[in-house]
Amino acid sequence: MAKVISFINFKGGVGKTTTTYHIGCALAHFYDKRVLLIDIDPQTNLTFLCAIEDRWKQQKNQGTSASLYRKYLEGKPFNVNKAIWRSPIQGRKGEPLVPKLDLIPSDYELIGDLDVQVRAQSKLSSSNPLMAGLSKIKIDAEHYVIPRIFLWELVKQVSNYYDYILIDCPPNLYLLTHNALVASDYYIVTALPDHLSTGGASTLIGAADAISDKLQSLGRIIDKMLSKTQPGGVIFVKVFRQIPTRVHRGTMMRIRANLQIYIFEKYTTELTGYQEASQVAVPVFLHQTANARRAADQYQAITDEFMRRFP
Repeated sequence: MAKVISFINFKGGVGKTTTTYHIGCALAHFYDKRVLLIDIDPQTNLTFLCAIEDRWKQQKNQGTSASLYRKYLEGKPFNVNKAIWRSPIQGRKGEPLVPKLDLIPSDYELIGDLDVQVRAQSKLSSSNPLMAGLSKIKIDAEHYVIPRIFLWELVKQVSNYYDYILIDCPPNLYLLTHNALVASDYYIVTALPDHLSTGGASTLIGAADAISDKLQSLGRIIDKMLSKTQPGGVIFVKVFRQIPTRVHRGTMMRIRANLQIYIFEKYTTELTGYQEASQVAVPVFLHQTANARRAADQYQAITDEFMRRFP
């Protein structure tokens, strides 16, 4: 049974996707774990870290998180296995570089106001198989819960095939992130060590807790026994130097003191090796440049800590 972990933040540019990607790759490459990455961010950045865009265009006809979600909302069966992109990270000759890592890619199709689209397109009514047989008293709960348990239903289909399922969320706390939270055992927050992080991380954790509570409560009304996701920790990213500045060090210490959750000891810094590796769609520890080699140890160390936290 896979451990399911989401990576969240309501801000962009905080290393969420890069962290999801490199922890997933390190789990598969160094720990020999079976890993499934799920990209539900409309920007599709996790997808493009795994493969160049031309290969994604060829693959996406097999299914994406967007096409699966659309079928789910229409009450139609969806084939998760068909949409799973097996070993997408490849070398120049097409050989798999991280053979135990798979991906459900995202699609630009997810861009837009999904809450509006759900109300307009999902036809949540007694004619929908998802709604059939419900008494009127349950309709409001069903309207709220159904669009938010797609990933919960998806994960149940594939959980036995993987050791870890990592979900890269969009930079918000809207509908897709709700899906990720209800599907996950834990969530991890990536944070910059700036003066906004302490309050931002605290607010984010409180909001995630409230979302989980509401889904649990409404789920019981419609006989969906949903588990509450737990905070799994905070990972600092883009620290200015290998030895943090006084300002960064002070912020990191305040967050450790103020938040009653696990704070990862290891962190990443701003290094050009990450950008170099992303251009050829490989993890930094498999890219043979001097800059990449300087960056490679960072996510290996974070993944070591991750494995101690979630063995």
